[in-house]
Order: sequence, then structure tokens, then C-alpha cells
Amino acid sequence: MVKSRSSSRNKVTIKEVALAAEVSVTTVSNYLNNRMYAMTEKTRQRIEDAVSSLDFHPSQAAISLVTNHTATIGLVLSEIETPLFLQATNVIEPIARIAGYSILFGNARSPEEEQHVVHLLLEKNVDGIIFLSVSTYFENDFLGSLPASTPPIVLVNRSTQFKCFDQINWDNANGVVQAVDYLAQLGHRRIAHLKGPVYRSSSDERLKGYRLGLEKNGLAYDPAYVCSGDFTTSPESWYQSTLDLLNLPTPPTAIIAADDIVAATVIRTVQRAGLRVPEDISVMGIDDQPNFCSYLNPALTTVQLPINEASKLAIQILLDHMTGQRKKVKHVIVPCQLVLRESCGPNLKTLSHA
Repeated sequence: MVKSRSSSRNKVTIKEVALAAEVSVTTVSNYLNNRMYAMTEKTRQRIEDAVSSLDFHPSQAAISLVTNHTATIGLVLSEIETPLFLQATNVIEPIARIAGYSILFGNARSPEEEQHVVHLLLEKNVDGIIFLSVSTYFENDFLGSLPASTPPIVLVNRSTQFKCFDQINWDNANGVVQAVDYLAQLGHRRIAHLKGPVYRSSSDERLKGYRLGLEKNGLAYDPAYVCSGDFTTSPESWYQSTLDLLNLPTPPTAIIAADDIVAATVIRTVQRAGLRVPEDISVMGIDDQPNFCSYLNPALTTVQLPINEASKLAIQILLDHMTGQRKKVKHVIVPCQLVLRESCGPNLKTLSHA
């Protein structure tokens, strides 16, 4: 009976490759998983020749049994449907794949779900975990009590600061300071802010940036210009907040919304009130959701959250830890950039009296 090509392949094991290359099984595993930072060119070539001559196609399950490494990374998402996190996965997965790792996704909206997902990932023996969070204030103690055997962890956009984990956050406060600076330069003196959910640290950081920006530009803080823009609630509440601002005795000439979706509702509400954007009121968002901002009429000026840069840093830091190239914990604050489009313009009334 003639054996099939596939059945012949199955007979070749990682141990046979190691024997043919005259190296250890662990060294072959490092080669197969692209962990060759400490490997000489001569050793790499011997393994490559052995793999080729034996027509070896590795079984990741077999490698895991021998080396206790699964070549998998856990990715814990707080909001799997959020466009920002979809951007993040599009950055993280290709880099991980090129490095020889596959991704296990887990969606966790609450502390209980998060603990459950983490325990499942640990049972799967993942080699590292990345958390993509939404800066919600909630109990984080379980992270600090994880066993010493826990693989490397990188936290992105986490409300709580952990000295023991690598952590990446974006500079929400200075992002909004830039927004206020820009509007002030356009002549706006009455700038409003629709604040995000009260249970997220990002909302507090952006409100802080709003107040700092006003102070920096010699503008007084007026609580009447701060309303709810909680993007986790219904659009009706954003609509009402916008109407409340428009009905003030001295309404704002510019509004910084809690995110891009809220900003879209602000634009629609302003236009339905018979006003023009940006001629009568300038509107700015926060996020820079892909395509969405450019499709609005007018296209939305917004504070860009650096999710792509943060995601790239997260997977690079994690890979460095998993391959032994990094030992020290790293905390990074990534700056936010202002993306200028069409929804903000000069305050014509102020400029006409200048």
C-alpha cells in the first residue's frame, strides 16, 4: 500500500528535527515560533535544513506539550462592537500572526465576565494577554492577585494604574486642551462640552482638559456649558442636552462632544434648529472613528484617540516580554492629535467686532 504524502508528514516529529539538526527540542520550538533573537545563524540554518529535508510540518499541539508554550495570545475586549477596538484588532492580529502567534478573543463587559475570561485564557495556557478596556471605574483587585505563573499582561486604556503590569493610556486631558486652543484661536469664547459617562476615567480626564484649556486661553468656566453627553445612553438624551445649550440666554458658539457619535447628533440638532455648522456653531468630536467622521455633513473635526499606536505598542511590548527581550515594566502615555475637517470654523460674530 502506498502511503499518502500527508500520512508521511505526520510521522515526522519535532524530536526528529532536533536530532537531525543536532539541537534541543526547545531550540527547534524557538525557531518554529520565530523566537530567534539569541540563535546563531549557523544553528538557524541547520534547523531550516532539517525541516526542509524531513518535509516537517509542525503540530502546534505537540510543540505545546513539549515546551509548555501554545503560541497563543489572549485579547480581552471590553466592547467588542466598538469601532475603535475593531481598529485595534486589525493592528494586533497581523503583528501577532507574523510573529507566529494566534489570537484568542474574549468579550468582557463587567468585572465578573472579565475574571471568567481571564481564567479561561489561563486554562488555555496562553503565552500573554492584552486588555483593551474602556476606562470604567470598577474593581480591579483580581488582576493584582493573579498567581506568579501568570503570563505577561499589557493593559490598554485602563482606569486603574498598576505598577506590576505594562500599561498604555492616551492623553485625554491634553487632547481636549488642544481642542479648546483651536476653538479659541478661531475666536470662540463660549465653548461648551458634552461630558461622557460619569463612571469612566476618560470622561473626568477630558473635563479636566476642557477646564485647563479654558483657563489657558483666559476663558471663564461656566457649569451651564457642561451637559451630559453619555454615549452609553440613548441619542434622545444627547439631543436634549444640545437643545438645553441652544436655549441658554447666551448659547455657546462651539461644542466639544463626548465622542463622534454624540457629535453627529449635535450637528443634526443644530441644523434642525435652523442654524449652520460651522457658520453659527462649531462642533467637535472625540475618537476619529474610521470613515464615519469624513462621511458627516460637514465632515467632523475631532480629537483622535491613538488606538492604532497604542495597539502596536501593546503587541510589541507583549512579544518582547514573551521572548525574553524585555524585563522591566513599561507605562506609556500616548498623545492625542487634533484632526481638522469642516465642522469647526471662525466665530464670525467675535471676529466682526474685533
